[in-house]
Amino acid sequence: MRKEYELKGGRPNPYAKRIGAEGHAAVLERFLRSEHFVKVDDDLIAAFPDDETVNETLRLALKLKGVLAKPKRSTTKSRSKKSA
Repeated sequence: MRKEYELKGGRPNPYAKRIGAEGHAAVLERFLRSEHFVKVDDDLIAAFPDDETVNETLRLALKLKGVLAKPKRSTTKSRSKKSA
């Protein structure tokens, strides 16, 4: 690698310097909200190791509360073929 490509010192991002720490936090919060991220408290992280567990638990909680409707069963009956 050439000497001019050394990135040890690096140049700070001029845009990050303009918005400051508060601006950075606001941009990050807006991004996370737009991507539907939610913050889970530290005491809950151990109970919910992955997104699948979180989703199953939330669905169960909504079913218990009556918010989430139970899946409807198919009303069509399967007809057996008549032997000829």
